[in-house]
Amino acid sequence: MPLLEANNIIKSYSKTGFKIPVLNGLSFSVNAGEILVLMGPSGSGKSTLLNILGTLDSDFKGDLSIDGISITNTVDLAAIRRDKLGFVFQFHHLLPEFTIHENLLIPRMIAGYSEDNSSDNSIKMLELIGLEGRIAHYPNEISGGERQRVAVMRALVNKPSLVLADEPTGNLDRENSQILLKLMVDLKLKYQQSFVIATHDQSIIEIADRVLYLKDGKIIKEL
Repeated sequence: MPLLEANNIIKSYSKTGFKIPVLNGLSFSVNAGEILVLMGPSGSGKSTLLNILGTLDSDFKGDLSIDGISITNTVDLAAIRRDKLGFVFQFHHLLPEFTIHENLLIPRMIAGYSEDNSSDNSIKMLELIGLEGRIAHYPNEISGGERQRVAVMRALVNKPSLVLADEPTGNLDRENSQILLKLMVDLKLKYQQSFVIATHDQSIIEIADRVLYLKDGKIIKEL
């Protein structure tokens, strides 16, 4: 069974009494350990689709299930986001008043893990990205590429089934983009981690298992 199944997803916005279609009947699936990339021009529906997949937008038609759970019939969407999903954005959104270590601790403790367990887990994750020496540093004391790597690990700290990433390399130079993409591939291979990545960055295609090309809210091509 696929990790994620989306069937006939339709989304429109209403302005001044007129409906503006954004997504026009999208259907696709994502398997465990798969990197699916969404490509397309601005306005093609990539970010809107990510919001729906991430349960941040429930005002749509169609059927969506994640890890066997029907999102369209689930009341507690906050629990789905906490337990099943991780999010990575173009800007890292690390909390500036907390250390790198604390930024990784917070999602664990919100999910109910003990402080000792959370601390051990966070340190191991920093070791994976070579930042264990930065454990007491604050976000403004590390580079942009390092902050984005921490953001990826924060998305994974509760071991979600699926990570959704919106332009994750948008603020990075080529060298740091390549480091981040290698990290995603390593996580996929080591943990069977799944990613859905919306991007304009053509280099991300290199790590994709599949690419969906969107235009005017439709899938026009799949590679």
